[in-house]
Amino acid sequence: MGVEVHQLGNEVVGRRLGQNLYNPAGNLLLRKGVEITPRYLDYFQDSGYQSIFLLSQGVSSEGSRFNSDRLLTTAPYILKKVFRKMRIDDTVRAAQAKGDLLSLAEAILVHVQNRLEKPPQLLELKRQGDYLYQHCVNVAVYSIFIGRAKNYSDQQLLNLAIAGLIHDFGMEFVDGDIVNKKDELGAEEFEQVKQHTTKGFTHLVHNCAFDGITTVASVQHHERFDGTGYPKRLHGNSIHEFSRIITLTDFFDAWTSDRPHRRMHSLSDAVAYIQEEQGSIFDPALAQSFTRLFT
Repeated sequence: MGVEVHQLGNEVVGRRLGQNLYNPAGNLLLRKGVEITPRYLDYFQDSGYQSIFLLSQGVSSEGSRFNSDRLLTTAPYILKKVFRKMRIDDTVRAAQAKGDLLSLAEAILVHVQNRLEKPPQLLELKRQGDYLYQHCVNVAVYSIFIGRAKNYSDQQLLNLAIAGLIHDFGMEFVDGDIVNKKDELGAEEFEQVKQHTTKGFTHLVHNCAFDGITTVASVQHHERFDGTGYPKRLHGNSIHEFSRIITLTDFFDAWTSDRPHRRMHSLSDAVAYIQEEQGSIFDPALAQSFTRLFT
């Protein structure tokens, strides 16, 4: 029996859940295969899900290889606590947060190295209220696969995982009404969003004493290979390789996720877009390396 992604609605009542669901402590809430009742549907919607994994008779192209795992489902809750500690201007809390972040990155790296031969076509579906933290965890996971394909050392992979986890930390400083807006952003709102790169980097370095290798992607992940990105319009190899990797994985996970203003795109659409934009947005060599992982 396969797994498919289905938009939440009354039609899922009576179908069977295609994933295990855990609470923030890692305790099992609903087991894969349980029949979805109206009460469960209300729970999914109240929790901020827009889509859900369902069991299906066949194996769909999008759900044929996905990951629903206790570690990766609880990691966003851990990262949320880490981000909240890092936002406070307190050196003790910042040091604690860095230790928690290192432990989380190590656990994710071990999980990917030991359990995942190829990247899942879908990681955990996102709750809108926790999108940022789930997104950062997914970016770390996908980035590890690219680093592994480039034969990175364990230390390089660990640094890359940390970079992925904190690349969007600056979104903590963006107005939530803008982040969750269902309509297209206005020019002024988009300028505020763009500031998350410099605000996040500045806070991580000056308030949390992170080193440059793990924070570079926080300020560079919206640079474009052709030099038309932001904030500094860097181009080509003047953009750090970690940043060029995370530009790819940041786009890929965001594009294949439900957002307040749109439904998720298919994996095939995301891969096609990366292939079309290699050399403009994306590093061509890294784009080819990443898209090969899904063939």
